Amino acid sequence: MNLLRLKNTRHSNFFAGINLSSRKIFWIILFLFLFLIASFFFSMSRPSTAQGSTTFSGRLIDTQGNPISGITIYIRRYNGPEHNSSEKQDDSLQTVTGANGRFDFSGIVYDSLKLDIQSASKIGYQINVLSVEFGEIALYPDRDWHWSSVKFALKPGVRMENVVITADIRGRPKIRTRVVYADSTALTNTEIYVYRQTNPFVGNNRGSGQLMERTDADGYFVEYLYTVTGQPEHYITLVVEHQGLFAKAIPFVFLDHDRDLVLTLNGNPKPLTEPPLEHWERFSALAAYLEPPPMWVVNPANGHAYKKTHSQTIKEATVQATAEGAYLVAINDESEETWLQHVFGNGKFWIGLSDTEEEGQWQWHSGEPVIYTNWGTYEPEGGNSEDRDYVKTGHFGWGWEATTAGIFENPENPQNRSTHLERAILEKVAMPLRTPSHRN
Repeated sequence: MNLLRLKNTRHSNFFAGINLSSRKIFWIILFLFLFLIASFFFSMSRPSTAQGSTTFSGRLIDTQGNPISGITIYIRRYNGPEHNSSEKQDDSLQTVTGANGRFDFSGIVYDSLKLDIQSASKIGYQINVLSVEFGEIALYPDRDWHWSSVKFALKPGVRMENVVITADIRGRPKIRTRVVYADSTALTNTEIYVYRQTNPFVGNNRGSGQLMERTDADGYFVEYLYTVTGQPEHYITLVVEHQGLFAKAIPFVFLDHDRDLVLTLNGNPKPLTEPPLEHWERFSALAAYLEPPPMWVVNPANGHAYKKTHSQTIKEATVQATAEGAYLVAINDESEETWLQHVFGNGKFWIGLSDTEEEGQWQWHSGEPVIYTNWGTYEPEGGNSEDRDYVKTGHFGWGWEATTAGIFENPENPQNRSTHLERAILEKVAMPLRTPSHRN
């Protein structure tokens, strides 16, 4: 009897093991089945896999038909002109042209495309796309200083081959600059700060560049520039800084050829006794050093004198004005503002208008009555705002804007800084000029 019971127990354990294994197999099969269904629907949602992968290939050549190698070409998704370009796409593609100018793209998963080639794709060269040919169809790019872009659409799954991209490629003119100390010793293998301004002969479209360069074993660093027409269009001013020492180049006309410069720092190397300046402080100092010394200019219409200064905060501007027996400018009519624009150029300047005493009650620092304002279109309420009590010109001609005391005013937030150089305009009643008849 006991022997029979033992046999039955063994049979029960055996069948229980079979049932447990069957359940495991069932759940594994169910998981795989659901995974296959999910994969199927995911693949159906991707048009490129449903109809085959889109490919795009061809050659990049110059105007003489010679291949252009070593150029990076980008294919990006194009979502139309209203698309916010700040939204990054993670499905852009890129390739580098081979020795025969050949490029090949595959796995393109969108049908609206933008082909981009950067002007400075190759060090020392400037490349501008002239056309993109699809057989008998030619497209022409949108170009700016840095990119050539062509927008087009392809059917999903198409194989677009033998595309011909024709481009103009030429050597970029360069400035080769040697930096030396006052004793003519070269500053070698060292990082320096560089500030460069490009000033047009006509108009106010001035550009600037803030760079960190490294000199070589002979004290040189090289900058490659862009050219549009190859004709004299602007002149260049250049200044460098290293450990509190500065050197400035004499302004020169930019032509379509290389130029060598030697900049002599205003001192010799010495041990640092103070912590080095922050990046923004160095670039601000460079911009200030590059500009000519500020001078008082008399407005013949009212006999008042005006001067442009550098002030990062309204407090700094007010202190400097008081020290010079002046005040922040009070603009009393349109003709005075036009005169200021002609003399000091476009830019944002602190002016002497504030409502710190009573919100919405604007007053000039000079005490003059407010008989003229020129608020910008972005100040529909006349600058009234609880946290913006001061005023800057919003580039002369664009209207005034209310602002805070300055981005550097809060020492508890040192990260909230910028390399942008703030300016102010001071005003004072000019002393009468002495003439020979006054000397006796």
